[in-house]
Amino acid sequence: MTTLIAGFGNVLLGDDGFGVHVIKRLAAMALPNHVQTMDVGIGGMELVLRLKTGFDEVIVVDAVRRGERPGTLFVFAPNERELNRDSGEALNPHIAEPLAAMRMAKTLGVLPAAITVVGCEPENCSLGIGLSAAVSVAIDTSLNVIRKLVEQTRNGGINDLLP
Repeated sequence: MTTLIAGFGNVLLGDDGFGVHVIKRLAAMALPNHVQTMDVGIGGMELVLRLKTGFDEVIVVDAVRRGERPGTLFVFAPNERELNRDSGEALNPHIAEPLAAMRMAKTLGVLPAAITVVGCEPENCSLGIGLSAAVSVAIDTSLNVIRKLVEQTRNGGINDLLP
């Protein structure tokens, strides 16, 4: 099984850069041979092009707003409704959002069946470099979750991954 871990975010917008910071840490770690990392940043089309090379699984790492306490981690698979493109929706090559990139990849037939999102509730996504304290602390936990994701055989539920 080949896995791509893709970090989204804009490092110039505070906690929005969460996914990019996680990928930078992962890139410095020893990962299994079947795992590749990618700093997507705000270039969602780059993810689509990378997925064309063929992966069995993609793990997307990003800041995700769900109204929880900043630094809260979420691990989930997008549902089929979210991934289906509205037939009236134009394909936009200037995509920055993970869901839009996944929709385009699905439309082009390159989106793996196994998709997991590791998201972190941001505190501040306004102009500024650096993560808030709460989101910085969540990076270590997210690295542990991602390590478990790439090691698991997908027999267990993804909800069992959070501490």
